[in-house]
Amino acid sequence: MTTRFPFSTTMRRPIAAATALMLAVTPALVQAQQGPPGGQMQLPPGASGGPPPGAPTGPVLTDAQKIVADLPPPGPGLIPPRPPLPADAVMPTADPRDLQGTWVNNQPLQFRSQRDMYGALAPYTMAGAKVLSRRVMSLKAGKPFINASAICRPPGPQWQRDLNFPFSIIQDKDHVEVLFEEYHGRWYISLDPQGVPLPTQKQYMGRSIGHWDGGTLVVETTDFRQAIWLDVDGTPLSANGKLIQRMRKVSDVGRVPFLEVVTTIIDPTYYTAPWTIVRTFGWAPHQAVFAEYNCEEQVGDPSVSADAGLVPEPRD
Repeated sequence: MTTRFPFSTTMRRPIAAATALMLAVTPALVQAQQGPPGGQMQLPPGASGGPPPGAPTGPVLTDAQKIVADLPPPGPGLIPPRPPLPADAVMPTADPRDLQGTWVNNQPLQFRSQRDMYGALAPYTMAGAKVLSRRVMSLKAGKPFINASAICRPPGPQWQRDLNFPFSIIQDKDHVEVLFEEYHGRWYISLDPQGVPLPTQKQYMGRSIGHWDGGTLVVETTDFRQAIWLDVDGTPLSANGKLIQRMRKVSDVGRVPFLEVVTTIIDPTYYTAPWTIVRTFGWAPHQAVFAEYNCEEQVGDPSVSADAGLVPEPRD
C-alpha cells in the first residue's frame, strides 16, 4: 500500500516579548522568586524533601497497558510534499453546517494510536492488549495478518479518514456522504433515519446516524460487519464497538479553514473506558479530482508476486 504523509508547521513566540517582561519585573518580585535566604525550602516539622520511598514517579500502568508499552514502537509519521493551495482557490462557505468540499489529512499519519487527545495512555483491557500485541509482533516477524485494507475492503471510517489521500464531503438536508480516493471508499451518514432508511445489511463502514449540535456534526457509528482496525498497526475495535465522531469546520481569522474530527472510541471488549482522539484535515479543493486507485496493485496483480506474505489472524 502506498502511503503519503502530510505537512505540519510550528510557531515560535517572539523573544523580544519575553525579554521586555523580564525587564519589567521588580526587585521585590525577584527576591520572592528566589525563595527563603540560603535557598532552602522550609518544610513542616518531621517532613523530608521528595516523594516517600517507593512512591510511583509517573502514571501507574495496568497489566494490559504494560503489554502495550513493551511493544516495538510504531513507525514514524513523515511529512510528504503536497501541492500548495493555489492563491485563487475557492474557500469553504461561511456556514458552519456546510462541510462540503475536499479535505486531506494535514498531520503525520499515526501508525498506532497510543494516547488519547489529552496524552493519557489508551485504556486497554487484557483482551485488547493481546490483540494489538499479536498484530504488531506478526508485522515485526514479516508475516502481517490479513486485514480489510490488504484485501481491498473498506477499513472503517477512522482508518479510512486517517490515510493520506483526499476525501470529498457531499451533503443534503437528510444525509451526508464522504467519498474517499483510496479504495474509492464511501461513508454514508443518515441525518434522518426515519425518512431515509439505513441499509438492511451490515456494512464494513458500519451504520452511521448524525445530528447537528450547533455547528458540529455528531455522528454515531455502530453495527460493523466485522471487527476493524483503527490504524495501520491494528489498534482494535470489535464488531460491537462504537465510534462517536464530532466533526466541525474551524475558521480562524487569517487562516484557511480546516476540518476537525474528534472521535470517541467505546468498546468494552477491548477498552476499560471510552477514550478520545482528534485529527485535523486541511482544505484541498485542488485535489477534488481523484486519481484512479487500483487496489489490485497490492493483491492479485499478475505483474507482481501473488504472495504478499499475509497470513490469517487467529480468532479470539
